[in-house]
Amino acid sequence: MVLVFDVEGDMALFRKPYTTTSMVSYPFPPPTAIAGLIGAIVGINHGAAEDAKNAYFWEHLQDLQIGLSLQHPIRWIKTAVNLMKFKTANADMTEHIQVKHQLLKKPRYRIYVRGGSIYPDLKQRLEREEFIYTPCLGPAYALAEMSYQGEYAAEAANEQQGFDTVVPAYEGLELDVVRSGAVFSERVPAQMSTRRRLLNTVLVYYTQPESQKTKPLYLRQSGVLESSLVNGEKVAWFNAW
Repeated sequence: MVLVFDVEGDMALFRKPYTTTSMVSYPFPPPTAIAGLIGAIVGINHGAAEDAKNAYFWEHLQDLQIGLSLQHPIRWIKTAVNLMKFKTANADMTEHIQVKHQLLKKPRYRIYVRGGSIYPDLKQRLEREEFIYTPCLGPAYALAEMSYQGEYAAEAANEQQGFDTVVPAYEGLELDVVRSGAVFSERVPAQMSTRRRLLNTVLVYYTQPESQKTKPLYLRQSGVLESSLVNGEKVAWFNAW
């Protein structure tokens, strides 16, 4: 079975790690951000109170698989944000610095989840709309609204049908650019350790949604990529954590 829920907000920021003085965002939450969102919904203590590097919620996400689709067109806000200049214990808290931010405007994403020992707890929280920690789309000020869509059976997908989700480029995958049209790509962080160390990344392909409908992405060869038909939508699965 597959849990399906939507997450949206007024803004979002999923910062790319190579950015420093300016903050550039991924156009969608990478798998590592979705892992944190699931941990917040269920209420897993990440242990950061003991050590800022702790991320114990990863221990509870083993064997979990996710899929992700974009439900709204990608739109950007570029602005400067006032931050307190706080470098030393005796810093003047009235001083500010302006940091350039690239924010996503009115994003909406659909998340698909299957497998893992955390599945029953996640289902219960979504059904009750009862979240332990406040879900956010990146930073704490980008509050997220959750919308549970339901639980559906994962059916065998037709190889000729286009994908409605972001597609990870695993071994043997070959795009059909002619049928897909404009295709975009990003290399995103896929998994981290319980000490917040990056374990692996993955190249993904996606198409820009048109209005409220995701434009299908077609493949010539799927390789080792796992896919399912979930409530009429063809989902590409990221490898299990």
